[in-house]
Amino acid sequence: MSLSDSSFANRLNTNYVPSHSEILEIRALLVDPTEEVARVDAQIEEMELVLTQLKAKRAVLQQSIDAHKALISPMRLIPQDILLEIFFACLPSEHNALIDPTEAPLLLGRICRHWRSVAYSAPMLWSSLHIPTPDYLNTPPHILSLFDFTNRVDLNPDLEQHPLAPQILAVSRRLRWLALGGDAELIRPILQLDSRNLPLLKTFRMQTMSNQAPSSTNIFELATLEDVALTMSTNPLTLPLEWSKLRILHLECHIHWTEHGPEGGLDFDGALDVLRRCPNLEWCEMRVTKYSEPSGSNPSPIILPRLHTLVFSGWEFTLQKWISDLVAPNLSFIQIGDVNIPWSRSNDEQHFSVDVDLHRFTSLTSLREFLQTFSMISHLHLVANSYHPNHISLLDDEFMTLFCPPHSLCPKLIDFEIIVPPSARVSDAAVLAFIQARMTMSIPLQRFHARFNRPVDLDLIPELQSFISDGLQVNLEYPPPRWRSFKARDGLDEPGTFH
Repeated sequence: MSLSDSSFANRLNTNYVPSHSEILEIRALLVDPTEEVARVDAQIEEMELVLTQLKAKRAVLQQSIDAHKALISPMRLIPQDILLEIFFACLPSEHNALIDPTEAPLLLGRICRHWRSVAYSAPMLWSSLHIPTPDYLNTPPHILSLFDFTNRVDLNPDLEQHPLAPQILAVSRRLRWLALGGDAELIRPILQLDSRNLPLLKTFRMQTMSNQAPSSTNIFELATLEDVALTMSTNPLTLPLEWSKLRILHLECHIHWTEHGPEGGLDFDGALDVLRRCPNLEWCEMRVTKYSEPSGSNPSPIILPRLHTLVFSGWEFTLQKWISDLVAPNLSFIQIGDVNIPWSRSNDEQHFSVDVDLHRFTSLTSLREFLQTFSMISHLHLVANSYHPNHISLLDDEFMTLFCPPHSLCPKLIDFEIIVPPSARVSDAAVLAFIQARMTMSIPLQRFHARFNRPVDLDLIPELQSFISDGLQVNLEYPPPRWRSFKARDGLDEPGTFH
């Protein structure tokens, strides 16, 4: 009997409770369909067995096919020199290679025997490696003993007995980049290495943690050095560096104390002398770490034909004494003072970007002269630190008018960013007049960003909407209002509240 002819069809999927006689009828009705289901299950089992056998047969065939296809894989036909170029392209560009089996170069040796042979036979693939600082709490003692020498008071200063010397000497003739950090006397034996030990060294970084300058150093005399960064207690002008060969220079040299008083450090006149010694500089950052009374201007010019980046930070210094002496036709970025607020400065070499801490200037006239000197400025970022009360008066509505006709400072300005302290007097009306004036110039403004420490006094966006529609980017930041939103339950839990 077919279930399609069941007399209970209208009772299905309901809460109907059949009688005793109907239960017997239903059981009789299910006999034939149940037997049919058993026959179908048997057929399915037979077909699944056949399907399993076919899949196994296919897997064997495919394995053989894949093995033969691998023989003619295009990757096998790549010449070794091209394969090496691919390997080099896999290396990280922002930092040294990591000791990580999931990243190049270690990963390249895990693909196949051929790749491993090629990778391990290419020294340049392993020429840079980042070795993280060991975890002194969890590193096994037999490994820790290699590194834990910074606090040993019985350290032998001889190069042969130095705990790091054997590791450095083993690869010294291939070193192109070396960074050292630690106590000056601790690393002094390594600083004694000369051109015989370091014939290829181009980049040298050093940061010492002592209050005295390292002595008996040969590494500074290397003629191959092009990139030097030093954070130490010394007068850099006393170092025997091949200044004329340097392309990149970072100096942060602090004063150290001796029995004769303070020594070392770098004043602004010394920083200018450094520039005069480095005619091939391309990138330079120097921190002025001591004050000196202004001296007569050095009549010799500062000629830096390759310089594109110049950063001065640290102590206050007089800007006008060197601006007129600077000859740097390729200069594209200047930073004056400690400007630590990031911004979207363009990397286009056609742009001239300037970051300035305004407290470096003592008058509006000196600031105007500085901006007039660099008439090619396209990106200008100005910060006025509120903790310099004698200088914040520079940042006011009069200052904003310097960029508008008839003065029109920085005629090529397309990107302007300004951080305004609480007591500065820059009104929203002056900002509006500034933007409207700049948009009428032959080179209109493309981006304006201002951060105020006062409430808004004029909604500028509606007034600037036409410029914004044409592509001008405007970002105005104001502090949030001091009032807070209404909350109906405020005060209910306070003592004395009526319930």
